[in-house]
Amino acid sequence: MAATYYARPLTSHTADMTYPLVQMLQADLTFDRWCEFVAECCSPTSEIVPGEGCEDILWLRSRGIIVVANERGYIHGLFSYQVHDDMADGRVLHLDNVMTVEIVSRPYVLDAMREAMTRLAAEHQCGNVYVSLGEMDQRQRDYFKAAGFTPRKVRYCAPATPFKPAISA
Repeated sequence: MAATYYARPLTSHTADMTYPLVQMLQADLTFDRWCEFVAECCSPTSEIVPGEGCEDILWLRSRGIIVVANERGYIHGLFSYQVHDDMADGRVLHLDNVMTVEIVSRPYVLDAMREAMTRLAAEHQCGNVYVSLGEMDQRQRDYFKAAGFTPRKVRYCAPATPFKPAISA
């Protein structure tokens, strides 16, 4: 049954198809902001030499969004990614904005995402894959832990407000 879910790169022309999933999981994100994010994430492919299929070209983007759909085309998950050079690990694939809706107890959507991550890492010759997950999504955390992922680097987040020293003199 896992084969009934497939991953494919998103283009800015199909951003509207993914918005219902995004809105369900990020209720405060507007459609316009989602379209801006998709347009920014789905970098142009002008530097890529075409191969046999157009979709294959999209997998070669160093930044993008991958969606997971069922055989009817309904979107059940997505993630954004970016390939970059890490000082310690070399070329890495960094995933963020992981969103999934599993309507059955088996992790079919996450399995399809994992296959897409493997393909992206191979296409871009990445040594490691980093996945940023929401702190409250225990199902995703359990899945990635079982898939061999371990906590490696900790990211902290703060609003971009004017700097105030933590300790005053």
